[in-house]
Amino acid sequence: MRILLIYNPVSGVSRNREEKFGKILYELGRRNCDIVVYQTKANGDATKYLGKHLEDDFDMLAVRGGDGTLHEIVNALMKYELSVPVAYLPAGSTNDYASNLGIKSKTAVKTLISRKIRHLDIGKFNKEYFTYVAAFGIMTDLSFATPQKAKNSLGYLAYLMGCVKELKDMHPIHMKCRVDDGTIEDDFLVGMITNALSIAGVIKRKDKGAKLDDGLMEYIFIKYPKNPGDISHIIYSLMNSKFDTKYMYYGASRTFDIDSDSMVWTLDGECGGNHKHVKIDTIPKALSIAVGKEYE
Repeated sequence: MRILLIYNPVSGVSRNREEKFGKILYELGRRNCDIVVYQTKANGDATKYLGKHLEDDFDMLAVRGGDGTLHEIVNALMKYELSVPVAYLPAGSTNDYASNLGIKSKTAVKTLISRKIRHLDIGKFNKEYFTYVAAFGIMTDLSFATPQKAKNSLGYLAYLMGCVKELKDMHPIHMKCRVDDGTIEDDFLVGMITNALSIAGVIKRKDKGAKLDDGLMEYIFIKYPKNPGDISHIIYSLMNSKFDTKYMYYGASRTFDIDSDSMVWTLDGECGGNHKHVKIDTIPKALSIAVGKEYE
């Protein structure tokens, strides 16, 4: 099997980073894989590299990095209309998407070799693509506002520290969203449009019927709380995956047409820009990717 392995050397915890990458190369080598390694040096490097090697014949495109690295790769695949299967070798500080696919760092190489490929939906956000989440509101920008060194060393603790700092700055976001079966309009604290079974290991949707290849994106829009008691109830509901209609809107749609106050979006944990109008479409089964045994 001929593999192009794109490696982000600054993703994840720095301790034993090179040693872990060496083990990946060893495991692939002893299975007689023909490996070409490209190490990124800056944002956009992977896209440029793929653009220059469109004619190269690879059986698999392996991605060693975090959700942000995979986000860039998926956008490059869509830009150049490449259909090569992807193997995700997670090395980021959170690896939300890998968890959804049943991929673990210790067994990621076995997942690659097994080539259990599934064709999953992705989202199109205006002209950009995302794999598992487009989000707005409080706490959603922490993944890129929190310094990389802090994320690498503290993980979710860094995010929680950022949340505490941000609570004093809460303000309502007025949004009107047209979905397949109607229109939602209200003042919101936070919102997410996802193709995921869980977000941050907390908001779990598998038991709500969510699937990654059904041509739909799930959404959850949390209403702006009127008092501290509302905040406590919202947190309790999310921690227990109970989508209380008194405090939030929940459902699924193929498309989303959104008008709002000017607000910052994140895509797969990366900055998605500041927007007043957003059009989101589901692109069915656009990503061919290897999944682990835990994925159903």
